[in-house]
Amino acid sequence: RADRFSVIPLGLDLSLFQNWQARRPKLRAELSLTADDILVGIVGRLTEVKNHKLFLDSIAAFKKGFVVKPTKKVVFAVVGDGSLRPQLEKQASELGLRDDLVFLGSRRDMENIYPAFDIAALTSLNEGTPLTLIEAMANARPVVSTLVGGVVDLLGPTVSKDGEGRYVICERGIGVPAENSEAFASAITLLVRDEELRREIGEAGLQFVTGRYSKDRLLDDVRQL
Repeated sequence: RADRFSVIPLGLDLSLFQNWQARRPKLRAELSLTADDILVGIVGRLTEVKNHKLFLDSIAAFKKGFVVKPTKKVVFAVVGDGSLRPQLEKQASELGLRDDLVFLGSRRDMENIYPAFDIAALTSLNEGTPLTLIEAMANARPVVSTLVGGVVDLLGPTVSKDGEGRYVICERGIGVPAENSEAFASAITLLVRDEELRREIGEAGLQFVTGRYSKDRLLDDVRQL
């Protein structure tokens, strides 16, 4: 019966990401980025379900001027490793992205990675509760993601929709249909051009995950159960 079940959401030690502002320059200095440059990053294993191919196709669509190109320099980063890395690096070369994209491999300093992002991306074909989005939100980073699985719960209610139906602006992020690189490029461009929207979404995400996905909340839930 329904009253025999209790749902306890994930709880993470988010203290790792406190004072993220102080760590923001570290990776950006490593990549020789200025304060005005925009860094769009994706974190995850390089496997089929994470669909990094869509991320690379979206960068190509972004570069080709599918949408109005921004005046600021925009750099893209892939954080993580896996069996598809050679294939993805080949795809990046074929798409002419080598000057715009860096593969950072596996990192053990994620507390320095997320703060450096201006936008956090997720292109998965399926997700339960996406940890990378929670961690990005814990660093007040605005997110753009395919609308799959538990992503919908993280992004929250719809605030507005793109006039051409390419994406939806939610309370805590921008949602894009799966397998649509042009829509994903449009969503990235919106965030690149709108600094205030990035700030609003980032702050809303931070407040949400701090209250809902903390380790302390998890422990309290277990005690109550």
